[in-house]
Amino acid sequence: MNPTSFNASFIRIPLLSIALIALTNTAIAGGSINGHSIMDDYLKDKASTSAVALSTSKLSTSITINNNALVFNRGATDVDNDDFDKKFSFAKTLTSIRNSSGATTNSTDTQLLNSLLNTLKVSSKTNGFVEMDLQKREEKVSLSAMSPTAIFNRFDLSASNGEHCGEYRVVYHKNNGGRFFLIFESQYPNPEPSKGKQGCFAVADFWQKIGDMSKTDALAQLEKFFYKGLVHKGVKLPAAINFANYTHGTGQVRSNSFIKSPWQLREFKADINAKGEVVFVADSVKSNPLTNLFAGENNTDSDSLKALKINFDRDFDAYADNLLAPERRASNPSSSDIINGFSLDNDDSYNEFQSDASDNDNTAKGKNKNLNTIINNKLTALNLPNYNAKMIRNRAEAMSCGGCHQNSNDTEIAPNVNWPKSRFFVHVDEQGTLSPALIEQFLPARAALLKDYLQKTTGTTVEKWRFAEVDYSSARNDFGFHNASNNFNNQAFATLQADGSITAWGNSGYGGTGAPTGSGYTKIYSNRYAFAALKIDGSITAWGDSDFGGGTGAPTGSGYTKIYSNPEAFAAIKADGSITAWGLSSSGGTGAPTGSGYTKIYSTGSAFAALKADGSITAWGNSVFGGGTGAPTDNGYTKIYSNQYAFAAIKADGSITAWGSSSSGGSDAPTGSGYIKIYSTVSAFAALKADGSITAWGSSYVGGTGAPTGSGYTKIYSAWGAFAALKADGSITAWGDPDCGGAGAPTGVYTKIYSNAGAFAALKADGSITAWGNSAWGGTAPTGSGYTKIYSNEYAFAALKADGSITAWGNSNYGGIGAPDDSGYTKIYSTLGAFVAVKADGSIKAWGDPSHGGTTPTVTD
Repeated sequence: MNPTSFNASFIRIPLLSIALIALTNTAIAGGSINGHSIMDDYLKDKASTSAVALSTSKLSTSITINNNALVFNRGATDVDNDDFDKKFSFAKTLTSIRNSSGATTNSTDTQLLNSLLNTLKVSSKTNGFVEMDLQKREEKVSLSAMSPTAIFNRFDLSASNGEHCGEYRVVYHKNNGGRFFLIFESQYPNPEPSKGKQGCFAVADFWQKIGDMSKTDALAQLEKFFYKGLVHKGVKLPAAINFANYTHGTGQVRSNSFIKSPWQLREFKADINAKGEVVFVADSVKSNPLTNLFAGENNTDSDSLKALKINFDRDFDAYADNLLAPERRASNPSSSDIINGFSLDNDDSYNEFQSDASDNDNTAKGKNKNLNTIINNKLTALNLPNYNAKMIRNRAEAMSCGGCHQNSNDTEIAPNVNWPKSRFFVHVDEQGTLSPALIEQFLPARAALLKDYLQKTTGTTVEKWRFAEVDYSSARNDFGFHNASNNFNNQAFATLQADGSITAWGNSGYGGTGAPTGSGYTKIYSNRYAFAALKIDGSITAWGDSDFGGGTGAPTGSGYTKIYSNPEAFAAIKADGSITAWGLSSSGGTGAPTGSGYTKIYSTGSAFAALKADGSITAWGNSVFGGGTGAPTDNGYTKIYSNQYAFAAIKADGSITAWGSSSSGGSDAPTGSGYIKIYSTVSAFAALKADGSITAWGSSYVGGTGAPTGSGYTKIYSAWGAFAALKADGSITAWGDPDCGGAGAPTGVYTKIYSNAGAFAALKADGSITAWGNSAWGGTAPTGSGYTKIYSNEYAFAALKADGSITAWGNSNYGGIGAPDDSGYTKIYSTLGAFVAVKADGSIKAWGDPSHGGTTPTVTD
């Protein structure tokens, strides 16, 4: 497909009301899952001999998984096709979606189907700034022309954090004329969300029991599961076919058709239009980047496409890691673990709106040399001399719809490992016959995962530690220090247990004691001095310093969907987009806007700014920090960034408006457009353009001046008072306060930069580390290689190796020494002056300042 033009004024606003979006916990144009799936967890555990030994010792239950637990298909032995047609009629599915939508205007099944077919008549659609061609198709399909083909259990797509329990799919085919399929892919909510992924046990067990039933009994139970809901193992399982499970941020409907050449696959979301009617709207096809992004440079490329290519080349470094996940998990993965173990997981901004199963749309044949360079560097770092870039590009194509259904058949994805074959553009045909790929690879892997999950969950302890949404390290290194949705807690940790109860430790004045008793909590949020926990009904309990939102100041009632914070106050948003704030009054604890329709809240050190769907902004809190009346009065803004004292909002065309402290970047924002992201130190901003050029403003002492000239930078990192920018070639340029790493950046080729308040630490492809900045805060790194990720607190760093061993350095009073000397750790969290490391078996070790949470808590199971 080709992009056609640049549309600078385009802003994507979904048809679905904000209230409904919030109610279903969806994100606009969200991806397939949030984070890793349990298949990733399973393969990682499988690659670890210690994990295998652990799980084997616990698996006393004999569980059998057969294909009947994974697929129910017409034409299979003992399947009554007529009964299948009746119980899963196409009209029944559409009616269930309409009836569960809450739509204010009645419509018919035919109108709902036609809304989908009408999207095929559009010749172009815009994703971000790039307008993309679409092949117009005149599909003529009636309700009676569609018959159920198969039902698929995709428990393997469950989110590893338990946010949802996978997808449950019903495939329909056109029973006369040209070939046309519709697949309804319901993303299933976790029926016991407080238990994390263990809350999906009843869902998994239900499907395992389906496999043991006769086809007649199985069909009757599946009808209940999909259309009515049922109770299994004492757990209420809601109906899978529900409007909320097919809308923005959840599941989807896909089409696969050959009524007109070529075979083409598209994706749709359930929505509500301006008339209040249920409709299907076209959405981007996930894991299907625009074919042109894989192609070489072309002088005819539009400016918008050139900008998109720069961004894609920059982000492909992470995508290459996803594609090489099997080799990163194990030194010699099996062919099955390779085939079932990688993903592309690209950002949705790169996806197109149709995927053709044709040679012209085969991304593996692209000539983008930058991608090959990135892949070859990865292969060298992993010591894979027998691999080549083409194999990894074949993997990327296999993740697309067109690739998996045709283009990637029998292509080499590793030495002597080929991608399995589809069944002539489909994986299940009109007669219910399954593809070789399903029979030989996908179904056996899904069966093994389901068995492993059930065995490990039955009678074993479940996930022990689910930390607050933001900690120091994630704020500094994942979000950008001042751009996380919450301020981390300075001196205490708080975690959810499997039953939704809370364990906290650290400074009692910061919430280290006083956590609520009882269970049923689903998430914990924080500010600098307090915590606030959310229950499944949307009620809130807060504890910590009462002056800053702990104690009794939290709102009563229920219905809240998310909590935001600045260092000294909280702001909670409801499903209808209304906001309630509490905490220090002068920092935004009072004065929140009335009304509804807000979609997200941002913060500086003492103020909040809330964004509406139309891109308008309302700010409140300390006016010196950007609260009050200084926010822009126009609309069209898509995101807000901040430092300690000022906000900077960006529009769809990449223009910027700033407000707040003028000496800290609240004025003098760059003119012009084309900026794609903004980064910050304590009182300066640095904005990145699509061509990789940088403009900085704000306090000159902390990076407001001195930004590098030229282009080619892909990401900017920051310490308290300095910036460090990484180029696509792996080189680094730093500027700002020399005592914070604004000088002394290393030469060489690096893949990622991490930071604390006073130093930077850069990681190479071989896992070696170079640090610079304040030596007392970690500006001198450990020797050796093999490190995979670096975490930080305010004063120190902690680096994790592939075997789960940890090396810490920096201020000895705050975690620079005292790291655990064993291995097997998978993740590290931090407060201002302490770390805590978590193992896969749920054991933890804390170190650093005891008053900051550096003492390992004792928990009684």
